[in-house]
Amino acid sequence: MALRFRKRIKVAPGLRLNLGKSGIGASVGPRGARVTISKRGVHAKVGIPGTGLSYRSRLDGPSGPRHTDSRRSSGSESSPAKRLEEALKDGGEIPVVVEVDDSGQIDIRDGAGERFDDAEFRVLKRYMGDSLRELVQAECERLNAELDRLGRIHLETPPPLDQPRFQRRTFRTPEPQPEPPLRKSAFARLLWPPAGRAIDAENQARDTRYREAMDNWRGDRHVFEQHELRRQKRDTDWVRHDIDAMAEVLEDYLGEIPWPRETAISFDLGSNAATVAIDIELPQEDAFPGSEWSMPAGQLKVSRKALPATRRRQLYRDHAHGVAMRVLGEVFHRLPSVKVAMLSAYTDALDQVTGNHEETYLYSVLVPKPAWKMIDFAALDRLDPVQVLEAFALRRKLTRTGIFKPITPFTPAELEQAASLGAAQPGSHRQDT
Repeated sequence: MALRFRKRIKVAPGLRLNLGKSGIGASVGPRGARVTISKRGVHAKVGIPGTGLSYRSRLDGPSGPRHTDSRRSSGSESSPAKRLEEALKDGGEIPVVVEVDDSGQIDIRDGAGERFDDAEFRVLKRYMGDSLRELVQAECERLNAELDRLGRIHLETPPPLDQPRFQRRTFRTPEPQPEPPLRKSAFARLLWPPAGRAIDAENQARDTRYREAMDNWRGDRHVFEQHELRRQKRDTDWVRHDIDAMAEVLEDYLGEIPWPRETAISFDLGSNAATVAIDIELPQEDAFPGSEWSMPAGQLKVSRKALPATRRRQLYRDHAHGVAMRVLGEVFHRLPSVKVAMLSAYTDALDQVTGNHEETYLYSVLVPKPAWKMIDFAALDRLDPVQVLEAFALRRKLTRTGIFKPITPFTPAELEQAASLGAAQPGSHRQDT
């Protein structure tokens, strides 16, 4: 069976990918949290390290009037700390960036990235200490929730479909709004014609800018709608029989999944569009997070508590199998012609002796679509991803303490054989110890 090599998809937390012949483009925001502080309110944008997720919320009550002020005004001879205090007293807003490092220490800087000196930091704590502690506590809770999510990624597995389904996207660019025209005063109308002409010129410029913005917006919307029409044909028609369309669909949707840890996926599609071979690179177990986070009472710091070894291994085991469920779910949800999928997971490590990278396979599974349909996708919260894979032809050596041993994965020839038989025998080739 001929296999078609496809480009690897490598998804780091917080990255959105554009995959195509021209390469991969990615963008990511800074680590940590952002909070805007004023006497009248605190707004925070919290980013969770290692995920790329963020949210913006009000921390200390309902919104109040907004005022602006400069932290270091060139016209003031007072100290930076004094100006900061005056700004907070007067209701001014001071942009603040809060970052938490791996040891739990919090680095607080201004919007320009400069650290606050000791005097400024004392002012900041005096006026907004409670709100900053609320922000740090919120981040601790989200970090712990994200740690739990590592072992529950299978909960978002979509069900298999026989008829492809199109998910229309929304054109999110807001329609431009015209600038309000300037009105002529009686002075400009009657006593100083040049002022009136200047207002007329400005109004004309505003109208021109609006028309140009509308033309650009309509053009962008047209391009978006044409792209959606093509995507609809690709997702509902071409994907049934065209190998390139199948690969493009799988790349698109796998690349859009917000993976909680860096996940590298490569796949080969069989020449008859009925099979797919998937390789997933998992992180090393010792690189997996092993801490829970908390905030000591009355302090602006984050404390780490190491997870017990058994809990960490369970989390890694659940994540390793949950990723497989999530990927297999996308395959059988997006590609209606695929009848059998072969998925193998491995880790990549640098050999300290030879200096070469070595791939160690942890498990390999053959999954026919008819057997995959037997999973109750309405009750994923009650399923164990480890046991789910055990219902199929599985090669895996997993000790009772949760340690993976190296295995030899299934081969393309075995995938072809499974496809010709129409199904793999459930539970065959099981190698657990």
